[in-house]
Amino acid sequence: MSSMRNAVQRRNHKERGQLQGREKWGLLEKHKDYSLRAKDYNAKKAKLKRLEEKVRDRNPDEFAFGMMGEKNRTQGRHGRGKGTARDSAAAQGLSHEAIKLLKTQDKGYLRTVGERVRREIERLERDVKLQDGMNKVLGKKDGKKDESDDDGFDDDSDFDFGAPVQSKPTRVVFADDRQDQLAMKKQKIQKEEPALDSEEEEQTSSKTRKTPKQLEAERQALVDARRARKLRKRAIEARHNKLTALHKQYAEIRTAEQELDWQRAKMENSVGGTNRDGIKWKIRERKR
Repeated sequence: MSSMRNAVQRRNHKERGQLQGREKWGLLEKHKDYSLRAKDYNAKKAKLKRLEEKVRDRNPDEFAFGMMGEKNRTQGRHGRGKGTARDSAAAQGLSHEAIKLLKTQDKGYLRTVGERVRREIERLERDVKLQDGMNKVLGKKDGKKDESDDDGFDDDSDFDFGAPVQSKPTRVVFADDRQDQLAMKKQKIQKEEPALDSEEEEQTSSKTRKTPKQLEAERQALVDARRARKLRKRAIEARHNKLTALHKQYAEIRTAEQELDWQRAKMENSVGGTNRDGIKWKIRERKR
């Protein structure tokens, strides 16, 4: 009988056709599939629009006694469940032991991350101490701002290739008229001319004898030194900022780990309990 059934010509099996323009929407999508997706999208968009209208038109003076409940104080007027992660996990069908196991795994992960952050903090602290020691050896004081380390442009026009001039307080003398001003200026020039000794003349003559290549080399050396100082300063600031961020991250990880310890201890009824006599005990205390 089966041979007769197999001998009969059957209709060829054909897969659902797929248009090339609809391949991006998924496998074998037809117009009815698009209609379902569009209907769902429009329903969600309409719901969001209604919620926005409710928020826009709400009355700030509205009050109901249900708002004063302990449940709504943490979850709001339309809160769900009892408002805790433990209740939500229990609602998913997880047992008490399974929840404790998940918290144990979370603690192991936090311990691993905290140890990695702690080692990174120790490495950065060693680098900072080494850098501070090098600065002390080189004669640099902490907190002293170098005028050449500003965050301005790396422009070469602000370099002074001469000897640094120390500004001194000067006395201002006022003249009665133009003739007195010219006379005082002439006297000042006559006083300053003998002050130029032979050593200063040799220095000025040596400066004038420098070739353009030497001047260009000095200018380039000053530019490179300034850029190196700026890069070193920025690297030190970046290291300090990273160390501060790691300290903050490590403190947050430690806080989360302590919170997990507290939750697991409460689930084991070993902390935060009250005995039959009404005596309360806290963590690391024996039951009385």
